[in-house]
Amino acid sequence: MAFNLEPIRVRPKFSSQSKREVKRNTALRQARTCYGHLAGVVGVALIQEILRLQWIKETTTPASGNRVAYALTPKGLLAMEELGVLVPTASRSTADLAFGCLDWTEPGHHLGGVLGRAITTFLTGHGFVVRTPGNREVTLKGSPNTWLNLRVSGD
Repeated sequence: MAFNLEPIRVRPKFSSQSKREVKRNTALRQARTCYGHLAGVVGVALIQEILRLQWIKETTTPASGNRVAYALTPKGLLAMEELGVLVPTASRSTADLAFGCLDWTEPGHHLGGVLGRAITTFLTGHGFVVRTPGNREVTLKGSPNTWLNLRVSGD
């Protein structure tokens, strides 16, 4: 008997805490970190922009936990190099490079994995993302499409 191991795309119900964050539209909902990568409204916008630019593409093999996995495209690898995002060479072809991390306040995924952390580190180092001491909230300067268009345009 064959089993279908397609990534699960069913959204669990929002918790009462996440519903409160959405209703109050808090800073935590807007922008926060999740295991070192951006989450919340900005995290979902970031992955959508990277997908729109075709810098990553969904793979046929899911990441651990049966999550949607992504691979850097040649265009995406070039863009990361031009931006100066340090993506470890050893991780460029592994399942933990990039995956969809289910966001707890937004109806979608944000970019998890090594690539998500590398981009967040880059944005923090350039002052676009400012961490809030003592919690996961971050302050933003600019938007994902501005951050990602810092390199020489050609898209």
